[in-house]
Amino acid sequence: MVRKTGMAGFVAVTVILVFVAAFFCAETVLGGCGRSNRETEEYYMAKERELTDRVREFLNGEGFRDSGVMVTRVVEEDGSREYTVAVHNRDIDALEESEREELLAELERLTFSGDRCSFRHQFF
Repeated sequence: MVRKTGMAGFVAVTVILVFVAAFFCAETVLGGCGRSNRETEEYYMAKERELTDRVREFLNGEGFRDSGVMVTRVVEEDGSREYTVAVHNRDIDALEESEREELLAELERLTFSGDRCSFRHQFF
């Protein structure tokens, strides 16, 4: 009788340990993915802030102070990112078309490097 009780206890402890091990393995795998995605998003958010600041500095240097600068993104399922850099300034609106195109060409040089990132610049 002692032998049956000892065997049942051993089986119960083994089953519990298997469940605990499976739980910790699943949390390790899932938690690692979450951290990686979070780190990637934090990286791109920092790059987006830097880009916004660089665009503002450039526009200030060109005499277009207090310009509205907005950087938006669309992230596709495959991880590719499409950024739109939108600029608004009344003085830019008053420029002739050729001057606006020249300014836009200079702005289009302001991007950051990233895997599968594309950029579009526009004036509002």
